[in-house]
Amino acid sequence: MKSLCNGYRIAISIVTLGILAGFPAMAHHSGVAYFDLEVEIIQHDATVVEYVLVNPHGRLTYTFTDEAGVQQEWTGELASSNNLRRLGLGGEILKPGDKLKTVTGSPARSGTNFMRLSRVDFENGDVAQLVGPNAGITRSGE
Repeated sequence: MKSLCNGYRIAISIVTLGILAGFPAMAHHSGVAYFDLEVEIIQHDATVVEYVLVNPHGRLTYTFTDEAGVQQEWTGELASSNNLRRLGLGGEILKPGDKLKTVTGSPARSGTNFMRLSRVDFENGDVAQLVGPNAGITRSGE
């Protein structure tokens, strides 16, 4: 009987440690901690500077001219490289110098030129939906 109680204690300890170990990962993946998901910004007529497929998050760096006529450089956080490839957004889809009609996302809480990208509209009419149930690329002819 005593051996059985010790077995339960060990099992409960392992489960508790497993649950506690998961909290930092959940905090990291909480977009609310880093981005204001209640706000959506749309930037028009962007030019790709760099598109990098890396883990844990891909990045799109681009420039655009704001309402005051000032050129700004922004970086958008994306999904992991594996997820981007599965969505049809492999490394060949965006190259430096490519023009984008709009770039949409939620701004960083830090106030820097950084956002969590949710959508990219290409000049040819293609749309890359980066989050949500319809994530993926939709070609303009579809």
